[in-house]
Amino acid sequence: PLNPDSSTPSSQPKPGSCPSLVVSSSEFDASNGHTVKSYSLLFRVSGPGRTQHNGLSCIGTEEVCNRKKRSSTVRQEEVGETTFVAQMTVFDKNRRLQLLDGEYEVSMQQMVDCPVNKKRATWETNLDGKLLPPFETFSKGPTLQFTLRWTGEPSDRSTAPVAKPLATRNADASSLTSDPKPCSLRPTQTVAVKDSFSSTEFQMRQEHTLEEPSDNLRIFYQFLYNHNTQQQTEARDDLHCPWCTLNCRRLYSLLKHLKLAHSRFIFNYVPHPKGARIDVSINERYDGVHAGNPRDIHSQPGFAFSRNGPVKRSPVTHILVCRPKRLLPPSLCEFLEADGGEGDQQRIIPGHNRLYFRSDSCTPKTPQEVDHDSEDETDPFWLRERTIMQIQEFTDVNDGEKEVMKLWNLHVMKYGYIADNQMNGACLAFVEGCGAYIARKNLCRNFLLHLVSMHDFKLVTTATINQAMTRVLAHHAID
Repeated sequence: PLNPDSSTPSSQPKPGSCPSLVVSSSEFDASNGHTVKSYSLLFRVSGPGRTQHNGLSCIGTEEVCNRKKRSSTVRQEEVGETTFVAQMTVFDKNRRLQLLDGEYEVSMQQMVDCPVNKKRATWETNLDGKLLPPFETFSKGPTLQFTLRWTGEPSDRSTAPVAKPLATRNADASSLTSDPKPCSLRPTQTVAVKDSFSSTEFQMRQEHTLEEPSDNLRIFYQFLYNHNTQQQTEARDDLHCPWCTLNCRRLYSLLKHLKLAHSRFIFNYVPHPKGARIDVSINERYDGVHAGNPRDIHSQPGFAFSRNGPVKRSPVTHILVCRPKRLLPPSLCEFLEADGGEGDQQRIIPGHNRLYFRSDSCTPKTPQEVDHDSEDETDPFWLRERTIMQIQEFTDVNDGEKEVMKLWNLHVMKYGYIADNQMNGACLAFVEGCGAYIARKNLCRNFLLHLVSMHDFKLVTTATINQAMTRVLAHHAID
């Protein structure tokens, strides 16, 4: 039963008739002289009840009370009060507001002052230790309904709402799929509520044409791994999404929501004699970073989860082509088989159906490297660093020879000299680029020794040596 009773129109609460409580904002001030981390609202509701001197409640059966009477002659019953409490956090320890404007219903817990018997200590249980589904405590125990509003006017006392019972999740879903039954505890609804039920009945008539299972629908979620190897099964008695708890209210809507909103998995509908079975498997094509990006068709496995920060994508202009199928009435048949044709939709986007490889390492190119021609870069940074480190490890040459060898190897790598007849031009080009540096570092003798070694292998002529040294000495004279 509701308190106050709203079964009759004469008992409807009038504006300002319901009790209201005004709490000043100064009560939640952090600098009030106390070290307070959070603020909470504590509700205490007292009602008539039969209690004993020791504080135990006699709400149970007469046999239990008689047994307690016989065990102690000092305990005598009297009429007392039963207190119910509830607590709600207003501000948490990080000073974040938890209670916003709205209507609330709080489950009340009875305060029982029961001294613990040291000889027979037992665990306390609520409702005989039975496991309750979500929100079932609101229908089993007392609740407190109130309206909370934050206002700048202390005297503002708006109209309190009419108390209505809070339905459970299963009752909410079943009430939309079945005809409303009369209940002695619920009052007659208003005209606006009747209109909403009439529109719901119209939708139900259309939904029954889809040949969905009965009202008492039970959903079995069967998780599949390694090609139909069953690992885990879960059963639910409602049409809520197990991932985001969205109430879909229809089996077709639930399957459509799972397919479109949770694309990380693949869902297949299988008829079941007790309801419906949904096979859940992992979608191997899913990429959370580039969902639906045509430039990641050939992305390597694990590449999406190895990125550190944003990456550059190749700009592209393509034509969006939509080839919808013939519109058919909604049916559960579309969820019976896995979606195998979605990969073919990639072909209607031109220009991105090829995979390019690097010629030097034979590894696939990433989408951000398509615009950059890696064939022109024969000396990447990592290769230059590795060459310098290898030359630095030599022990049979001096520092001057190491420096000339570094400059020469980097010069050959940059311009890609591969033939013997290119060495004469390579030496002259080397002097043009590094002659000033050689003269400044006093590496002329080391460079001459390098040219003589190349002449011994018949790679350069004496005329090339004379021209190269003349240009180096000219830079040395200028310095």
